[in-house]
Amino acid sequence: MRSESASLMRPHLAPGTRLNGIYEIDHPIGVGGMGEIYKGHLIETGDPVAIKMMLPEFSENEVAFTLFRKEASALHYLQHNAVVRYYVFTVEPVLRRPYLAMEFVEGRTLTDVITSNGPMPFEAARSLLHRVASGLQAVHEHGIVHRDVSPDNILIPQGDVTRAKIIDFGIARTAQHGTVIAGGFAGKFSYVSPEQLGLFGGEVTAKSDIYSLGLVIAQTLTGQPLDMGGTQFEVIEKRRKLPELGAIDMRFRPLLEQMLQPDPSCRPESMAAVLTWPLGPAVAGLRAPQASVTHGAATKPAKNSSWFKYAAIAGAIAVFVGTGSSAVYFYAFQSPGSRVLAAPDADKSGTASTGGQLVAQPAAVPGELSPDGGGGLVNVPAAGGASLKSSTDKIRDYIEQYDGGNCFFVTPIAISEHVATIEGFGSSVEPFRLFDSAFSRQLGFEPDIGVRQVTDLQCPAVKFLAGLRGRNVRAPHLDIDRATIHNGEVLSGMVDHYSGQQIALILVSGSGTVQNVTSLLNPGTDAKTFKIGMRRSGVSAGRQPQLMIAIASRSSLTTLQKTETARADQFFASLLSETTTSDPSLSAAARYIMLEQ
Repeated sequence: MRSESASLMRPHLAPGTRLNGIYEIDHPIGVGGMGEIYKGHLIETGDPVAIKMMLPEFSENEVAFTLFRKEASALHYLQHNAVVRYYVFTVEPVLRRPYLAMEFVEGRTLTDVITSNGPMPFEAARSLLHRVASGLQAVHEHGIVHRDVSPDNILIPQGDVTRAKIIDFGIARTAQHGTVIAGGFAGKFSYVSPEQLGLFGGEVTAKSDIYSLGLVIAQTLTGQPLDMGGTQFEVIEKRRKLPELGAIDMRFRPLLEQMLQPDPSCRPESMAAVLTWPLGPAVAGLRAPQASVTHGAATKPAKNSSWFKYAAIAGAIAVFVGTGSSAVYFYAFQSPGSRVLAAPDADKSGTASTGGQLVAQPAAVPGELSPDGGGGLVNVPAAGGASLKSSTDKIRDYIEQYDGGNCFFVTPIAISEHVATIEGFGSSVEPFRLFDSAFSRQLGFEPDIGVRQVTDLQCPAVKFLAGLRGRNVRAPHLDIDRATIHNGEVLSGMVDHYSGQQIALILVSGSGTVQNVTSLLNPGTDAKTFKIGMRRSGVSAGRQPQLMIAIASRSSLTTLQKTETARADQFFASLLSETTTSDPSLSAAARYIMLEQ
């Protein structure tokens, strides 16, 4: 587990370092998933700035660079006092590291304020709502959707809610450009909107920010986030209905009931409508007194997030180290568990914790395609033999038929007429760039592609997943309780078990070692749960991607019966060879896990 405080004691840039001859570093503030934050100043004027500089190990990473550049371009031309100002995005020529220079804001995150001080009184919460909603309205008028509105991304300077600042547009989407998301998911689980999870058409608009802001305001009023997290299944189910608002101040409840409508079409039309909603007499220029916010208690120090007071880092990129070493796991946990899994809302970096569900789906077949109820498609012959396909079917067909090379697999997550959220596995970003360009030319709009970078030694597993396309069978559902896990921690999960199928659970380490952990599946009628103690030895410190694959088959396959470790290239070659002759109904679902030392 990386210690931020330890990282701060060894900053990459020393005080006095000059950037492009324009800025000078004063001191480090903090470190996040892919960048460092420094306080600096303009050399000519001495004016303070916050500098977000990409970590050296990410400087050549194309996905990280894209996120960094997108954060800068999204807000460069927007000026609103509730939105942190972005000044410069460039690459320092001597250090060869990209950086952002932005407005320096002295303050704490809303998360810290709520944690330290408890619920906000009505007047302070109303002022905060108006401040943030006005900033987001300006953002939306520029064709930008933030997509990660959360208490971590709202700064409160000097405890004054009327000076709140919205930060971290690293995963923002503009009307002109799609978003490349390294983690495959935009937003934190507790604050994400239903459409960000593919519900109600999956189209993410400004109304998604309205939903997320409603969850934020509910938390300010109660001092606790609404119960919107859990396993992937639970998170989705909770967004099919209005959350419980019984503890909300009655003056706020009618508005929040509208902002938190699951169907975007039932929410307020815009942030402007939120701003004009009657919440009582308007209070111009209200500054929440410190006593009213803290209820007379002394302010507690922020917990492990003081660097957030200036800026926030975009989600951590899936980059690994030590891929040439072997990894050995010891599975010490095998106790019955319920289907409801205890899951964190997000990992510590603030990135979404969906775990990267990838399901091999069948390729296009003649006739009309319709959902089979399990994420796949079934063939429905068209009248008169004609091929009648919806626009979403054509999008799915294109994704399924696209050949990106030997270590390339993409699958649709949420598809609507003009929106495509796609996740994929691959060892290089370039094939996904080519896919993005080809998709845009063919279908007329740019997709959102979440790239899960794997090691070269894991590529046989990716090839295996891609090889399952074209099989009109239902894949198992694999769920895990987190996307990032630290050495020695327990990973919990669940595999849905369908009648007549045998389920195997396989782990593929970054070093290409395959381990069969099927014996750790607890029996269940509808689902099999598991708990795995993740420990590794003989591997250098750092992060390493792991692939967990649930394989369903109707016959007993020799390859899946073996319990000894194997090399990925040999294991999957054997499995594919066996299934072509004995079990053409084989299907699989995969999850991506980042294991940190």
